[in-house]
Amino acid sequence: MTAREHSCEVLIVGGGLVGSALANALGRIPVRTALVEAHDPASFGQPGFDGRATALANGSQRILEQLGLWSGLRSEAEPIVSIHIGERGRFGAARIVAEEEGGEALGYTIENRALGEALWRPLERAAGFTSLAPAKLLSFTSDDDSVTAEIDYGGRPGIVRAKLMIAADGARSSVRRSLGIPVRENDYGQRAIIVNATTQVALAGRAFERFTAQGPLAVLPLSRGRAAIVWTLGHAEADRVMALSDDEFRRELQTAFGYRLGRIGRVGRRGVHTLSRVRSGALSDRRTLLVGNAAVSLHPVAGQGFNLALRDVATIAEIIADDAASRRELADAGSDAVLGRYGEWRKEDQRKVAWFTHGLIRCFGARAPGLGAARGLGLLAFDVVPGAKPLLARHTMGMAGRLPRLARGLPLS
Repeated sequence: MTAREHSCEVLIVGGGLVGSALANALGRIPVRTALVEAHDPASFGQPGFDGRATALANGSQRILEQLGLWSGLRSEAEPIVSIHIGERGRFGAARIVAEEEGGEALGYTIENRALGEALWRPLERAAGFTSLAPAKLLSFTSDDDSVTAEIDYGGRPGIVRAKLMIAADGARSSVRRSLGIPVRENDYGQRAIIVNATTQVALAGRAFERFTAQGPLAVLPLSRGRAAIVWTLGHAEADRVMALSDDEFRRELQTAFGYRLGRIGRVGRRGVHTLSRVRSGALSDRRTLLVGNAAVSLHPVAGQGFNLALRDVATIAEIIADDAASRRELADAGSDAVLGRYGEWRKEDQRKVAWFTHGLIRCFGARAPGLGAARGLGLLAFDVVPGAKPLLARHTMGMAGRLPRLARGLPLS
């Protein structure tokens, strides 16, 4: 069968971090999978593989380990051994320490480029996997038996037929839009400036989440003694700060964060991203389901987005694997039973994490009289109220709620 016409069980639309992780997971079942991606994956220059870094929770590390991917990431992953949470100019702080929670690390920080390469490299030799890239999804139709997708494959028309189509094409998902699934969106009026830097005092595994009047400022440990910084500002302020010289930018960042890590040294190339929360009104429709940002896109505070998406990936892989085992064959990956089980399983986790991140932004963004002092007292109480710290730690580590087998360190089947 030529590239112009392809048949498979599962068609993935979007080959960024989530789509490529999903292809690896489905390859463990195994399921014949095709992936449509607008960019050339070999370049790793697509938006999913830019200069940003990702905070991987412990549950996500277990998923990657069970997929045989962690060994290729270990040398690039920087452990997070503690998280310091505070508000600029206010008393009170909270601290989560991995050792106190019974682990070596709360999570790991890794650059997206390294993560993307580790996810794509095994797919190049994976049996049953076909990369259709660069290619663009033009349209699709669904009937009782399959999805038929029309693609533009390097300027040539193509047809892909699958039992199930999975949209991993981001917060502005064209698949979701074509299905007519509504979304609920919260525009935070903020942008995140992303930059890597060096600091006079080594982070040594420490992460900081500092809330400022404009938004949160996160500093995460990164490999080779660097810090990954996510600085949230209002639109106008972000534009102004992005236009500064490196020396001016460094001085303003120093003022915003303080001197807990000594002087901020060299800063890398800056990137900026507009922030909003986008929640899909449904997770599936007509032999198609949504994963990752196509299902729910979050504010980067607390670094939950990719970890939530990996649980989507692990869940759908487990459901398809269980369905195949119960029938002793892969009967229909896009059946109503498969889609219904996925939606029922994932909606609660997505809802809780979406409201958790949204609540943090609203709570620390409110400026009513007395709220600042109340937040300081709340952070102080967090360290002494029984059960509060372990509960947040479980969420931070991706170990709360109903977990798929991969996130528990177990094989798919």
